Amino acid sequence: MDAGSINEAARLQLLYELGCAFAARLDLGELTALVLDECRTVLEAEAAAVLLLDQEHDELYFPYAAGEDAEVTGRLAAIRFPAKRGIAGEVLQSGKSMRVDDVAADPRFYGGVDQRTGLVTRNLICAPLQSHQGALGVVQVVNRRGAAAFNDNDLRFLDSLAGSIAIAIENARLYAQLKEQVAALERAVLEHNQLIALRRELDVAREIQESILPRTFPPFPDRNEFDVFAAMVPAQEVGGDFYDFFLVDEGRLGVVIGDVSGKGVPAALFMAMSRTLLKSIALEGAAPDECLRRVNRLLCEDNSSETFVSLFYGILDTQTGELAYCNGGHDPPFVLRSQGSVEMLPGTGCAVLAALPEAVYAPGVISLRSGDTLFLYTDGVTEAIGQEGDLFTSDRLRALLESQITHPARTMIQKVVQEVRRHSASVEQSDDITALALKYIGSA
Repeated sequence: MDAGSINEAARLQLLYELGCAFAARLDLGELTALVLDECRTVLEAEAAAVLLLDQEHDELYFPYAAGEDAEVTGRLAAIRFPAKRGIAGEVLQSGKSMRVDDVAADPRFYGGVDQRTGLVTRNLICAPLQSHQGALGVVQVVNRRGAAAFNDNDLRFLDSLAGSIAIAIENARLYAQLKEQVAALERAVLEHNQLIALRRELDVAREIQESILPRTFPPFPDRNEFDVFAAMVPAQEVGGDFYDFFLVDEGRLGVVIGDVSGKGVPAALFMAMSRTLLKSIALEGAAPDECLRRVNRLLCEDNSSETFVSLFYGILDTQTGELAYCNGGHDPPFVLRSQGSVEMLPGTGCAVLAALPEAVYAPGVISLRSGDTLFLYTDGVTEAIGQEGDLFTSDRLRALLESQITHPARTMIQKVVQEVRRHSASVEQSDDITALALKYIGSA
C-alpha cells in the first residue's frame, strides 16, 4: 500500500472517530479542540480555526483555534472582522469551499488578522459550516508544513469534516438552549411554589386580620340604645385600615377608625399594633384625647419604618347621647341629623399618630339626639377613582348619606360600599374602603 493510500485511510479513520466523538459529547469546546488538533495533524498544518458568524453584528470571530504558537491563537480570540471580508467571508457568502495556494497574491485575502496576531499566512483551505438554519461560519486550516501547498484531497477532507463540525455546533447550541429552557422552567416552578406559599401566608394574614376586626352584628344584642355596623374592603390581601367598637363600661361605647400609611403586610402589622395599643388604653377609661396622646408616644418610640396612622376615637354616652372625641389627622366624620341635615363633625386640629412624639391632642364634644348617626370612613371611600379619573369625593358621599338618614346602620354602610365600588368598577382598587356607622337611639 503506497503512502497516499495510507494517508487516505488515516483520514477516513479520523472522520469515523470524530463522528463517534460528536455523538458522544455535547460540550462544544471539548469537541472543537479535539477536531482542530486532529485536523492539524492529519493535514500537516501549522494552524486551524473555526470562525463563527455573529448574526447580530454581521461579524466573524474566532471562538476556537489551535496552532503551534500559543500566543498567536490567544490573540485570535480578540479579533472580529466584517463577515463579508477576506477569503473566509467569501466562503461564508458563497457556501463553497476554497483552496488558496498563494495567499499574498489573492486580492480577496484580508491581512488584518495577520497584522494583529503576527501570523504569516502562506496558503490555506477553507470550508463553510452550514446547517438547516443557514450559515454558521467557516473552518479554516493554514500553512501546510514544507514547501508544498494543500491539495484537492485536503480540501475534500476539510469539506467532509466541516459537515460534522456544523452538526456538532448546531447540536451544542440546541443543547444549550434546552438547558436554559429547563433552567427557566425550574426557576418558574420554584417561583410558582414560592408564590403559592406566599399566597397561603397572605391568606392566613387576611384571616388573622379579619378575626381581630369586629364581624358580629349586632355586636351587643341586649343593648338597644344604639345601632352600629362597619365594613372594610382591603385593596390587597391584607389592609392598613381598621375599625373597632367596644363598651368602655356599662354606659359608654367607644368607636374607632384608623388608616395606616402604606399598603400590604407592613401596613397590616402596623394596623394591628395601633389597634391593640388604642384598645388597651381606651379600656382603662382614658378620655379620647389622652388615649391618642399615649398611643402616639408609644408608636413613636420604635417607628423605624416611618409609618404613621390617622385615627379617630370617640366615646358615646349611651344615656345622654354626648359624644367625646379626638381626631388625629383623620378624615372628618359626618353627623346625620334625624331632622334631615348632614354636617361635618368639627375637627380637633390634631396630627396623625406615630409622627411627632410630643404632638398635642385636643378633645371635642358633640351631642347626638335620638335618630342621629355618626358616620366614620377612610379616604379609600372619598378618593376612590372612577373610569374617567374622577374621585368619589366627600361631596358625593354627603349627598349619598342624605338619602340614608332614616336607614339602619347596616343598610347605610352596605349602600355606601356598593356605590363606591360601582363608581370605580372599571378601575383597580387602589386603597382600602372602610366605613362605620353609629346610629344613636337613646334610652327607652
